[in-house]
Amino acid sequence: MHQTFICLTIIGVTGVLFYFSPDLAKTGEKTGEHSASPEFAFDGYSEGINTVFYNDKGEVDYTLRAKRQFHLKDQSSLLVEPLIRFFKNGGSTWNIVAELGLVGGNASGSAGLMETIQLSGDVEIHRLDPNGKPTVLSTQRLEIDPNQETLETQETVHMVTSSITHKGRGMFADLNSDEINFHSDNSGHYASQGNNAATEQ
Repeated sequence: MHQTFICLTIIGVTGVLFYFSPDLAKTGEKTGEHSASPEFAFDGYSEGINTVFYNDKGEVDYTLRAKRQFHLKDQSSLLVEPLIRFFKNGGSTWNIVAELGLVGGNASGSAGLMETIQLSGDVEIHRLDPNGKPTVLSTQRLEIDPNQETLETQETVHMVTSSITHKGRGMFADLNSDEINFHSDNSGHYASQGNNAATEQ
């Protein structure tokens, strides 16, 4: 039974690696690895990972969890159902989930210097403001710079808050300042103080 599960898992990750193959091909070019097909370039497997990253003050900066992890031969890792949580003053601020994630290899070996996290498939970004009001952003692909605490995508993004529904193509978000900028094709509506819906184009 366990061997059957492992075989099915390998078949599944092969398809996932094919989905990420443009990104893996770029990574392979950087590391000089051209011999192995990216679909089969993994050499390790683990379940239930939970990694904590700290800032210079010894406080929790962000955490990275995943249901499964496949370690690739280029020292990057493929994550299944990743969850990234950012913290400020000991409390969770932004939570990000997706179907898949790709983390580049860290040549420095320092736990505080992960370069980027690439997410794909039903990516959702959640935040509660100090008054407990939620903000949810959703897209299909997202690149996270965890050290600068920024998010970026060229895909369509939907944003829903307690008073705003917005859609735009391309987004850059700075989590430190809670600023979100949409690049183009912006549309949506918001609820005015008189509870009448106003439309923006």
